[in-house]
Amino acid sequence: MANGQGGLNNVTKTVSTILLSTETMVLASNNITLTLPAITSTDDGMAISIKNNGTYTDLIIILPNGAATIDNQSNSTLTRWKGRTYVAAGGNWIVQEKETRTDNIFDISATGSWTTIAEMMAFLNMHMTAPTVARLNGGSYPISVTQVINLPYVLTFEGLSAKTSTIIAASGLAGKPMFRCLTECHFKLLTFEATTLATYGNNPGEDAIRYVVNGTYHELTNCIFDNFYNAVVDSINADLLVMNCDFYNVHKNGILIQGNVPGAKAGIITVQFVNCPRGINLNKGSNALIDISMGVFINYNATDSAIIYNPSSFLTFADMVITGNSWDGVGIYITGFDFTRPDGRDASAYIEGNIGTGDNTPRCKINVRDNASVTTMTTANTYYKAVWTNTSSIPCKFTVANNKITYQSGNGRNAFITITGDISDNWYNTILTVAVIKNGVTATPYGETNISITSGTQPFQFATVIEIDNVAKNDYFEVYCYSNHSSDQVTFQDVQWLTECR
Repeated sequence: MANGQGGLNNVTKTVSTILLSTETMVLASNNITLTLPAITSTDDGMAISIKNNGTYTDLIIILPNGAATIDNQSNSTLTRWKGRTYVAAGGNWIVQEKETRTDNIFDISATGSWTTIAEMMAFLNMHMTAPTVARLNGGSYPISVTQVINLPYVLTFEGLSAKTSTIIAASGLAGKPMFRCLTECHFKLLTFEATTLATYGNNPGEDAIRYVVNGTYHELTNCIFDNFYNAVVDSINADLLVMNCDFYNVHKNGILIQGNVPGAKAGIITVQFVNCPRGINLNKGSNALIDISMGVFINYNATDSAIIYNPSSFLTFADMVITGNSWDGVGIYITGFDFTRPDGRDASAYIEGNIGTGDNTPRCKINVRDNASVTTMTTANTYYKAVWTNTSSIPCKFTVANNKITYQSGNGRNAFITITGDISDNWYNTILTVAVIKNGVTATPYGETNISITSGTQPFQFATVIEIDNVAKNDYFEVYCYSNHSSDQVTFQDVQWLTECR
């Protein structure tokens, strides 16, 4: 103990204790609790200054004595290099310094309590008590060892701006990711830079962020990723929101969804991918919810792919929306989906409004040429299904089986149907009526059109245009016909049938 200038009594504290009123300048270290002296109103003006001069993991907790408070709070805390003066006033303590400080927002900087991300993580692993924001001031922050986020509360890393606060790869990180997130962690306004370590990013494992624990929620907003092997990997069933980010020069995948547990969620909104062999790779998952909207894909090579869907291992999705994106026309845009499959595996994917490719709205086209099959209509004024064999058909989210189309998508739509062709009857001076029947219910025909047959066996042209609202999954449509005469033999010689859904 020694007396300093101005009457201060300098003391050092390394273990928890109750301070004496004479210990007016306290230099504290380690993880300790210091209790201020008991006071009454007669002690007004007593001042005790305390400074944490320990390491980046040290936390000094200051408690009042008895029922007293500190600035009307139950305690005060000091991280490394922080100091305060506590003044007795009316039987309580007040902090002399005018200080505006938000709890659980900590700054990482060259002059702060923590100078590196590793120091911040070591502190939080020991002392985290609530959701926390770790703010990175301007400059570069090296990562030499994978930072494992496994904390009791949500952590957010936030920079001053994406081009001001940069997380860089440093010696020792080869073959390893920068961050491995086991608990909820968000990254905002940051640049992740791999070029600072020679050849880093060229090899498997050299990723920026990996998410590895079930059901956690994560946000990446206003971030830049440059030169990683994979920039972002979801290897489980995380709930991931990526918004307003840029991915440059990755060696494998910008974003890789590799969920080995059902239920992965990914919202990838207004994100730019430049020179990425695979911008977004939906490689593995089931019962997933995917939204890829308003992105920009700039491929450099003919082998590059903007969005890849791998149905052999990405087994099912609860919702798949890919809309409003744009592409530079180099390489491949959206690949892996097959909307012609009769099992309708991909039919509920909503892939529309993407600049650089046609919309995958449900539609189909049937062509019939020189059909010789006869539709026998035994009873007058009774609908019979038209008989023909398709010459060709082009389905998209429809199943086509000669005179039958079945809607596959789980997304309800309105159907617009145009049918033209020519038809002949073995009778003459009869009226044939052609219509579309939904789900085999002849009581509700659509687009009935009448053809006056004035000469037997001669073809007569017909056409009908139909709108059918609220078409649902597994609804099917067929062409039917009836005559005002009995025992007709009708032939649909040529048919062009186009259906579009909006």
